[in-house]
Amino acid sequence: MNLLMDLWQVQEMRTALLVGSTVAIATACIGVLTVLRGQSFAGHSLTDLASVGGSAAYLLGINQLWGFLAASVLAGLGMHAIGIERIRGRDVATGIVLATGMGFTSLFITLSMTGKSGGSAAVAVLFGSLFAINPQTVPLICVLAVVSIVAMALIWRPALFVTVSPQLAHANGVRTGLVNAVFMCILGIGVALGSISVGAILSTALLIGPASCGLILARRMRDAIITAGVVGFASVWIGVMLSYESYHWTGGKSWSVSFCIVALILLMYLVCRVLRSLGLVQGNARRKAVVAHV
Repeated sequence: MNLLMDLWQVQEMRTALLVGSTVAIATACIGVLTVLRGQSFAGHSLTDLASVGGSAAYLLGINQLWGFLAASVLAGLGMHAIGIERIRGRDVATGIVLATGMGFTSLFITLSMTGKSGGSAAVAVLFGSLFAINPQTVPLICVLAVVSIVAMALIWRPALFVTVSPQLAHANGVRTGLVNAVFMCILGIGVALGSISVGAILSTALLIGPASCGLILARRMRDAIITAGVVGFASVWIGVMLSYESYHWTGGKSWSVSFCIVALILLMYLVCRVLRSLGLVQGNARRKAVVAHV
């Protein structure tokens, strides 16, 4: 407890823990529905395209969060317009588009490194650091997190209905196109929040990992969301403290905070899978969601 109180006195630690906790809770809510809808692929694709906006914002000298947000939301709406299944079925075209996006990211990062002093552009955009977030960005992050959670609460039941049985949902008067479009916008916000926290490349882990743990362990959907939030929250707090304290273990070269968080998420996911394979947990939140809407 004394160690935690001492760390809390450091401005960078307070910012990292506040932002990380907020993002972990928001992405847990978004991630559970993302996994249920089978759109982990979409989330990963959005991270590749979000990096274009983040690198462009870095080049222009504006807040990276705006770049991540604009790129990921626009990309999400574009995926909705084209159709996720059609995108997934066109491996070559999808690969070219995503590779082109990373190419633009490389270009913008290179221009940033040659046009400014310091070569931290790639790390800032692709891998991020909770310790490097400007405290003035925290209110915006909190607002976006709250907006995404409220929006998820509003569309949760129709979105789950559309996920389980889109034809039946449409027949019952659910505006499936609008629900899917709104969800892709929310997913874009989640990707942007994850990108500003652990970087564009690693944000999928924060979005999908805790949610997968929740669905493995929990018996009810509500419990799955809570479990996902706890896993994400714990990963962030432990990861931040590990990264901060590793300075004393490695001779003045700290471990990346993004690495620590993602490594802990992976470890927790593997533990959940082992527990499930041994029959020690029998989470059936996914099955109950299906039964409730059939």
